[in-house]
Parts: sequence; structure tokens; C-alpha cells
Amino acid sequence: MYTVSMVKGIDSDGTVLMGCSTDACQGCKAGMFCNNKGLTEFSALNPKEIEVKEGDMVELYMPPGRTILSTALVFALPLALFPIGYLILKYSFPGLGEMYCALGGFGAMAVAFGIASVITVRHRMRLMPVITRVVGRSPEEAEVPQAPNTDG
Repeated sequence: MYTVSMVKGIDSDGTVLMGCSTDACQGCKAGMFCNNKGLTEFSALNPKEIEVKEGDMVELYMPPGRTILSTALVFALPLALFPIGYLILKYSFPGLGEMYCALGGFGAMAVAFGIASVITVRHRMRLMPVITRVVGRSPEEAEVPQAPNTDG
């Protein structure tokens, strides 16, 4: 997956702090469930050591495998563990009511989010997008053409 983003700064660990446009949020169908609308910054890797400065527009690449893994960690793992937690309680303790089994499912979902957090923290650098090239330079660096001098 390729996208274009603006460089907001360079972090002390060598990663590049990127900013996304809030315009991308306008077309999102999950807008009413999103709690990241104010968080428009994320980190990216620069393995080719491309010279970037604050304000540059760069192209980012996220390999499909990483995109699928990130999606699976956030969505698929919790959804898969909910019925497992529910069924474990239902068949281990046949006298429990539906509410307790559902709470067991939600507990399993919490475990899944914990697993996803641990994986994300341990493999933080491998899950980041990569800068592939500079698409546009910051406005301060753009050369403004001078009008020819006709005074003389």
C-alpha cells in the first residue's frame, strides 16, 4: 500500500515523524467509531536514508503482509477469541448464565488486545511504513523564480 504524507520531524531514534491529512478522515466509513481523529502523527522508517526535512511530502510504502498483519492484530484476533472465551465458559461451567459466558468472551477479547499490544511493541520497527521517495519539497525550500530585471 502506497500513500503520501508530510514530514513533521525527525525522532531521536532515527525514525521520521509523519503527519497525515485529516481530509483522509472525511471519506472514512468508520468515522463515528474512530478515536484517532486528533492523532494525525505516526512514525515511519527511512532505511534508504533519503534526505528529508520538515514539511517535505514523501511517499510511504507498507507491504501488504504488514498491512494484513496489522489488521488481523486489531480486528481478527479479538473477534476470534470472543467466541472461544464464551464457549470455554459455557462448556466448562454448564450452569453459568449467558451474561457470565459473554463476560468470558469479552475477557478473551481483552487478552487478544493485550497480545496485540505486546506484538506491536516488540515488533514496532518492523510494523512501520517505509519512506520510498520525496514527492515534494517543503515550501521554504521551493525556489521562487525571479522576474527579469528590466530597470536597465
